[in-house]
This record gives sequence, structure tokens and C-alpha cells, in this order.
Amino acid sequence: MAKAYQYTADGYFAGEVEDYGLLPHNATYTAPPKQPWNRVWPQWIDNVWAMVDDHRERQPPLFDIALGQAATEYWLPEDTHAVSARHMTKPGPLPDGALTERPAKTASELLVEAKAAKTADIAASYDAAVAASLTMPTASPTAQDITIGAAAFASEDAEGFAFIMKTHAARRDTLLAAVDAATTSEAVQAITVSYAV
Repeated sequence: MAKAYQYTADGYFAGEVEDYGLLPHNATYTAPPKQPWNRVWPQWIDNVWAMVDDHRERQPPLFDIALGQAATEYWLPEDTHAVSARHMTKPGPLPDGALTERPAKTASELLVEAKAAKTADIAASYDAAVAASLTMPTASPTAQDITIGAAAFASEDAEGFAFIMKTHAARRDTLLAAVDAATTSEAVQAITVSYAV
């Protein structure tokens, strides 16, 4: 029995078979080019094997270890940064205009991201400023320290306590307003988060 080489309906190499005395359908006795086939795959075109691009994932058990490769990630021109990478499912070139690097974030995406990060920073810094004001000179106050400090401060100096809380809240609101008014991610990042402690 002779060895034959089968191919799919569109000509892509599908494996070796025995002919059992008769050439199987979609097969040839012509061997494909020798491996390795890095990012290429044999295709039977006009009675010869042509090596065409292959960007699929090829991993065991569907493929021999020697043929293994990771899929080429790509994006189409209309894709945004948030779109997941696309992958080929059969041999052939990447689609026209395909990009192999994730598209950059748009200015509006960067602005939303920067505003969310700066808002979180403002809130965390506000909490830290309040905690520091209520528990001085404690370096790392616990939640219990803050609660006790707030109660003691409010009972001993209600006006002072109100002033400190009002001062920190006013600063927080000013910072949040600046973030809200910013129109670029660079403008948001330029906002310095600080509280008087």
C-alpha cells in the first residue's frame, strides 16, 4: 500500500493515509514540503503543494507537538482597545487591514479611566486625611482608633472637629469638581491630590 496525502475540500493538508490500492478522494501521492511549518500550512493548488499563511492555534492533541504554535492575535480596523483579540480558525492570510497589536485606547477611554483612578485617589486620600487629623500622633491608626479619636475630639472641641471635617470635605469637593471639569486624561493626571493635615 502506498502512502497518500489527503486535503480538505478547500485544499488544506489534512494528513497521511494508506491508499489500500486506490487513491482516496481529495488525496495525492505527492508529499507536502518537509516540516517545520512555522506560520504556514500546505495547500493543494493546481496539482502542487503551496505553503500558505497559517495563524491558527495548533496544539496537541489535534496537532503533533512539532506543529504546535500559538494563535496570532489580531484586530480589525474598526475594533477598539476594549475588543478581545480575534483568532483564525483555518489556514490562510489574516483579513485585509488586520492589526497584530491591540488598538490604542481612545482619548475618551483614557479620560474615563483617568477620572475613575483620580476619583478613587481623592476618596482614599480624604479618608487618610480625616484619620490622621483625628488620631495624631498615631502613625497607623486602626478603625477603632479613628472612632475613638472622632468621639473624643467632638466631645472636647465640637467646633474644631466640625472645622476639620468641613475643611477636608471642602478640599475633597474642590478636587472632585476639578476632575469633573477636566476634558483630557492629561489634565486629570495633572491634578495634585493633597489635604492639609
